[in-house]
Parts: sequence; structure tokens; C-alpha cells
Amino acid sequence: MFVISCKFNRNFPHIIELVSSIRKYHLSDKIVVVDSNSEDKSYFDDLKKFDVLIEDVDNKNWMIGAYWHAYKKYPNEEFYFFMHDSMLVKADLTFLTKKDLTILMYFERNGVAHFNNWAKRINNETKYRYNNEKYGCYGPIFFCKKEIMQSLLENGVDKLLPNDKFETQICEGCYGFFFEEMGYNLKECSLYGNVFDNESPSGKSGLPPHKTDWQYPVEKFYASHVDKNRL
Repeated sequence: MFVISCKFNRNFPHIIELVSSIRKYHLSDKIVVVDSNSEDKSYFDDLKKFDVLIEDVDNKNWMIGAYWHAYKKYPNEEFYFFMHDSMLVKADLTFLTKKDLTILMYFERNGVAHFNNWAKRINNETKYRYNNEKYGCYGPIFFCKKEIMQSLLENGVDKLLPNDKFETQICEGCYGFFFEEMGYNLKECSLYGNVFDNESPSGKSGLPPHKTDWQYPVEKFYASHVDKNRL
């Protein structure tokens, strides 16, 4: 099942391109779009032709809130693709369902001090004990078997919901930690490697405005400066 967190505004109407690209390669897979408190919901009409499930719940907890809403409503899917609305699918992603977990990119968690901000919340509200030593999950964007989500739920992770853009960045570090606590090596689970390396002067994406069209079979672009003629 594809789960998409959508925050629609008239400047960045990329959700239609993403859903269309999924349907091109996944004709019958379930697609769930969770509206993340969009000011403009007119895009619902444009999605109807793609046979999607729309969750108009005014999600205010960004992509993490969308992920958890969809998982709790549809807990029996074998596999979940958790995505942002600023992405494109460029090929059949079925091969990823053979793996327990795939993330798009990682980064060194200990290099970003604010990932420690939720250490107390993690320690108090989940069964985990936070450390800041290894890697974060860029996005957080990840594709996983249902057992991953079951484990996160059992450990209380669904309580840790971001309330603003800054807190979504904290979640990137937190989810990297959670996956590592489950025993996963994020370097081995990553499709494209270290995001900070890719977004460096010599990296594949380069400095802003980052060029992300090299990413295959799924691309995460930056909605604020993507070339709309390419979509």
C-alpha cells in the first residue's frame, strides 16, 4: 500500500503527478492520500480518476501523522510505502517489498544537535532509550513490511507526533534511531546513500537548488525549486 502525506497549496500541486506515476507501474495497488490540513482541497476531485482512498482528516501532524493514521486504519497490508507528496515513482517498486525496510537516504545523527531535543520524550513515552550516535532517516521516507510498523506501535512510537516543520526534522533522527534499535543498518537499507554527501558541491544533487532527477526508481525533489516542466 502506498501512503502519501499531502499538504496541498496552489504553488506546489505535485500530488497529481505522484499518484499518476504510481498508477503507471502499480495498476491495482492500494493508494491512500492523507490530507495534511491543506487549505485547498480541490485536488480531491482530480484524484478520483486514479482510484485512490482519500483520508480527509485534517491531519495537523505532518507526514508522521499521515503515516500513523493510514497504518491504524489499514493495519493488515503486507507492505507500506510511506511517501511525501513531492516525489515521483519512475519504475515498478515491487522489488522493494522483498526487503524488510528501505529508506531513501541517511545522515549522521550526531552531527545535528537538535535531534537530541526529543530524547526525554522518547525515554518517557516509548520503550526505547535514546542515543545520538548513528544515523537518521531522511524525510523520514521509508518503505517497510507491516511487522516494522507493528513493532513501532508496540513500543509507543505512534505517540511522538510532530506539530511543525522543525519537529518533522527531529523525527528524521528519531526514526533512524528506532530502526537501528530494531537491528537495521541504515547504510545497508538506503537506496541512495548519505544525503549530505549527495547535496554537497561535488555530490550528485549539488548545492541548492538541488538537482534530484538522477534518483531512480523513486525521486524525492524539493517542491520549492523543482523544474515544473520536468513533471
